This record gives sequence, structure tokens and C-alpha cells, in this order.
Amino acid sequence: MDGNNKSPSVLVVEDAIFVRNFVIIALRTMGITHVTEADNGKSALEELQKQPMDLILSDWHMPEMEGIELLKAVRADEKLRHIPFLMLTSDVSEENVRDALNSGVSDFLAKPFRHAPLIKKIKRLLEHGHQNISQSA
Repeated sequence: MDGNNKSPSVLVVEDAIFVRNFVIIALRTMGITHVTEADNGKSALEELQKQPMDLILSDWHMPEMEGIELLKAVRADEKLRHIPFLMLTSDVSEENVRDALNSGVSDFLAKPFRHAPLIKKIKRLLEHGHQNISQSA
């Protein structure tokens, strides 16, 4: 986060409203008030074209466009590729993890999760920006 105390802008992409609300509550406890919501990757991409974001938190499995497709679209776009991307998923199969790492995910969080590990990952991504975890692991 920068020194002018401006709240970072975070895009929460999740089709399950209760999970989306859980994430938003965690963000608010961190003082993050600039939160944009999307219920699938397609609407998330539309939001990203309208306004810049400091962080993307996305579910993997969603209708219309899945999180992995959103991740690939973000990394392919010159204006968006720098944005840290946290993938939230209950499906942490070896194949999915490898696909996300190869696609440039910044970090993972397995569902179900609690606020503390979510907040820890959000803070790290906002402080350090996007780094492909496959290169730092």
C-alpha cells in the first residue's frame, strides 16, 4: 500500500454470495473499503477494463468464465498483468495447482478458510505485489 493512506482497490470474484461476503468482511476489518464485486470471470474482466485494481481475489469454479480463465486473461493483458491474483478454491488437485502456477497465479488459499490466513495473504500481496509463487517456492 502506498503512503497516502488511500484504501487499496480489491476485486472479489466469487459466485457464492456467502463466500463473497465473508471475504468482504475480512477486507473491511483491514480497513479496505474500495471493494468491487463480480460473480464470474466475465463480469470481473468488464470491471477491470473500467477501473484499475490493486488486488484480485477469485474463486476457481464459476459460471460463464472460471477463475483460471480470468487469471490467464489478466496475465495476457499488458495493463493488468502486474495485479496480484489470489486464487480461492476447494479444488487443490495437483493438476489445478500446476495449471494456476503455469498461468501466473500470485498465491492460493484453499477453501474453506478463516479470516486470519486470508488477511495474511492479502497483506503480503498488497505489500509485495505480484510474484509468481512457482518461482519463489
